[in-house]
Amino acid sequence: MSDLLFVYGTLRKGHSNKMAAYLASHAEFLTHGWFQGRMYQISYYPGVIASDDEDERAYGEVYRLNDPETSLAILDAYEECSAQHAQPAEYKRITASISAMDGNMFEQVWIYLYQWPITDKPLIKEGDFMKTVSET
Repeated sequence: MSDLLFVYGTLRKGHSNKMAAYLASHAEFLTHGWFQGRMYQISYYPGVIASDDEDERAYGEVYRLNDPETSLAILDAYEECSAQHAQPAEYKRITASISAMDGNMFEQVWIYLYQWPITDKPLIKEGDFMKTVSET
């Protein structure tokens, strides 16, 4: 099981919610990076879907989880995509390749991708949720 996690929304540094604090105390921040995808404003939080366009990037942070099995179970419950949640869940957790800002590549990194319709959701064009948070 991979111990790497990529976060792009309310789990990033700078958020004061309970789950961001949980991640900060149960994982080691490694680097800033990006996923090849499009980011949408879902509600007070974002959602990312994969893209085939190399120019579309969703920016976030890569963490190494201290106890991946426990942490991922807790985060799955937070993201409401664990087995006890109605399916299809809003998010699904998959592994993907993440590019670090320094050009290094991380393989097999967990990421939560959005899987509900995005037709009425505004695109976050710059791909960085923290920039939208600082603008509000």
